[in-house]
Amino acid sequence: MHLWREVKILQEIDLVVNVQRGDMKAFEELFELYKQQALRTVYLMTRDKNISEDIVQEAFVVCHTSIKGLENPEYFKTWFYRILTRTTWRYMKQERRLIPVEEIYERLEEKYEQTSLEKLEEKESAQLIYKEILKLQPKLQTTLILYYYNEFSIKEIAEIMKCFEGTVKSRLYTGRRRLRTNLINHEDFIIPREV
Repeated sequence: MHLWREVKILQEIDLVVNVQRGDMKAFEELFELYKQQALRTVYLMTRDKNISEDIVQEAFVVCHTSIKGLENPEYFKTWFYRILTRTTWRYMKQERRLIPVEEIYERLEEKYEQTSLEKLEEKESAQLIYKEILKLQPKLQTTLILYYYNEFSIKEIAEIMKCFEGTVKSRLYTGRRRLRTNLINHEDFIIPREV
């Protein structure tokens, strides 16, 4: 498993180096490699598919115009996510445009089949947690989304957000604490241990 991951990292480094040399085909491959995860990350913060697509596209444009300045190709992922999160924050500050949480739930319900009570309870709990994450400040919200929804490490999040690892840990702690406090008020919600 580790060997496969190392090979994948080396392939990504080769793509980045080729993009830095002006290879558009390599850039298209890099775009395809990161597009879905980037869209998912931005959508979790903006709750708007069209806006998310615009933000991801803008981030890739910035990436393409700035990539020659990236000194260490092995850090492409964190470098790109730094661009992506900053672009998203800028949008959120300018627009303050939010989709009602009810609309998000309607969209989620289209994707889920309510086949068992257990699945329904899991879905309701996930929706409630997500709703509470949306109420947090952008930096706490982004930290939780990168950590729990995208599975970035604390070190990677620190690099993406240009802060110390201790700051990331503090934001995770604060975010979890606020989520726990807010979720306690929901009598039907059973708080998982990791929240």
